[in-house]
Parts: sequence; structure tokens; C-alpha cells
Amino acid sequence: MIAEDVELVIFVFFLVKARSPLLPTATLATNLSSGLSLNSVVTQSFSNNVPSPRFSNQSPGSLDDELRSADELGIRPVKVGEAGFDDIINEGTVKWAVTTELELLVIPKFLDVSNEIYHTVITLGEPVLAAGEAEIVGSDGSYILLTISNHSGHFRPTSESLELGITAFRQQGIDTSNADIEYVE
Repeated sequence: MIAEDVELVIFVFFLVKARSPLLPTATLATNLSSGLSLNSVVTQSFSNNVPSPRFSNQSPGSLDDELRSADELGIRPVKVGEAGFDDIINEGTVKWAVTTELELLVIPKFLDVSNEIYHTVITLGEPVLAAGEAEIVGSDGSYILLTISNHSGHFRPTSESLELGITAFRQQGIDTSNADIEYVE
């Protein structure tokens, strides 16, 4: 197990334990020591209906308009390294989310000065485990995270969820070591 996995295990353990006294303390440690991957353990916990830190869209009434606008503008969420990722990150601030399927996805924050793209576009309005904004530079698989926050008016994630986002970026090969971190309450 690598150090990043240990950090995420500790973070997930405390989040899950804090929200559910029903989860046995040794569950995550036992599953990891038996050779299961972190993703499988986290996914297993979610599928077993263990309460987890999920954040729902706080503005569902505007979802249809937000999705229609993004579709008209050709906005699609991308993963680190996919076609279009380099263009999105090098144009400015991005909005990011960790989905309930543990995928890290990004979209541009703005298409132009008058068109802000909303976090709900990333998951079509479905809940997230973490969300925020970031500035990333780089290209061709070499990326540096400059800033990251948990700012999302639609999902309103906790500052604690930001650690999951940072870990997700790190696990995708993005250098997070010198990132300026902003916790939004």
C-alpha cells in the first residue's frame, strides 16, 4: 500500500466512523490488510449502505436550464489525461468533483466571461463525494495543482471533503505538494 492510500484510508475511516457508529472500527483496516484495493473497500462500504459523506444538489430547480446551457455550449466533463483535459486546465479555473463512483472529473469554470458552468453539469445533478474549484497547469501527463478549494454553491461540500479531492488529484498523477488549499465553510 502506498502513502496516498494510507492517507485516504484514514480520511475515509474518520468520515465514515464520524457519520456512522454502526460501522465496525476494524472494517477498513481488515479489508485492506486482506489485499483488497482501497477503491474496492470504499465502493463496498458505499454499496453496503454505510452512511457516507454525499453532497446533493442544493438548487435542483435550475438543473434543467444548467444542463441545457452546458449542452448547447458543448461542455462535457473529462478525466485527467483524456482528450481536452490539457485545454480545459490551461484556460483557467476548473470545477472538479469526485463522483459517488470515485471518479475525478473536471469542467471549465467559465466558457467565457458571461457563461459560468455549474458543478451540476459534472454529474448531471447527481450527488458527489467532494467538489470544488482548482487551478492546474501542465500538459502531456505532467501536471501541477496550483490551487484547490471546496467551493461549490450547488453541492456545498464540507471542508473535510476537500482532502478526498486532493487525494483524488494526487492519485491521478497530479503534483499536489505545493498547492494553495482554501477551505470554504
